[in-house]
Amino acid sequence: MRKSVLLFLLIPILSYSQIRFGITGTLQNSSVTKIHNKSSSRYAGSIGALAQIQLDNYYRFFIQPEVSYSLQGEKDKIKLSGKSTKAKFFQNYINIPVYFRAYFSEAESEFFSEIGPQLGILIYQKDKKLEKERYGSNPKNLDASISIGFGYSIFRKSEFFIRYNYGFIDIYDKFYRKQNTSILAFGFAYIFD
Repeated sequence: MRKSVLLFLLIPILSYSQIRFGITGTLQNSSVTKIHNKSSSRYAGSIGALAQIQLDNYYRFFIQPEVSYSLQGEKDKIKLSGKSTKAKFFQNYINIPVYFRAYFSEAESEFFSEIGPQLGILIYQKDKKLEKERYGSNPKNLDASISIGFGYSIFRKSEFFIRYNYGFIDIYDKFYRKQNTSILAFGFAYIFD
């Protein structure tokens, strides 16, 4: 019954909306906040796909779900066999954000802002044994975060943006203090007609 009601409510929105698809990629700086003093960020990137669902007649407001493969984590100084070395505590995620996007006007080339929640699913982890020894546990399989961004669209096709993402989940639950994922990303998207 609930599914039928939800479908009934979504039919007017989906029939009214125009949906466009695109690809996106970022260069990003990721880290885990408050984990330790000697860590350094991981510089990597992400690649993915998006959909833009129009919400109004004026081409200003959209819902933009995305799915991306994201390289995250950080480096930490540790001692192995009496020598100080940098360990790579890298995690790769499938991230699924859903943005509410607003363009500043109806112009084809225009600035925009966006905000939305993101679910991250851990699919790869480097140095599992070492990471567990260092932090008391391995990272959790799920991460939930909020993302905010700002950008510029050229003819509503080529878009450049900057985003900041902050996690709400305690990634290493056995570490002595709470820590969160943190990502600053510079990106590009191309939207197909």
